[in-house]
Amino acid sequence: MDTLVVGTDGSAGALAATRWAAKHAQHGSAHVVAVHVVPRTALWSLSAIQVNIDEILGLLRTDLDGPWVAPLRKAGSDYATQLVRGEPAIELLRVANRQNASMLVLGAKGHSGLTDLIVGGTVHKVINRSSIPVVLVPGPSRRRRSR
Repeated sequence: MDTLVVGTDGSAGALAATRWAAKHAQHGSAHVVAVHVVPRTALWSLSAIQVNIDEILGLLRTDLDGPWVAPLRKAGSDYATQLVRGEPAIELLRVANRQNASMLVLGAKGHSGLTDLIVGGTVHKVINRSSIPVVLVPGPSRRRRSR
């Protein structure tokens, strides 16, 4: 059985990617691993202002296991979730490697070229470092504009 790793963060692009993975898993009998990566830098920043990180991680876990994987649940897909701490691109690739995934599925976000050049998007990093196919699913607004 193929394994697909889908990156999710609650964005419209990530939801589109999860829907794509659910549809693909339905037809191809694949197992889907939905992954949300919490950047360590964000956790350090929250700790510095004395925010309870366990509460934040609990809320993220609730979202990950709830609305963020609703398309997988609705489709009756075989899936699991993972909440991981670290640098998003590196951790998504690490999970894909550990799961022996056949592909990574990510949602596109509407950044400008300049933003991606300065900040360096997760998708860009994953595409340039991945040894397996990466499916980039456009968000709802991008699909409407292209028609």
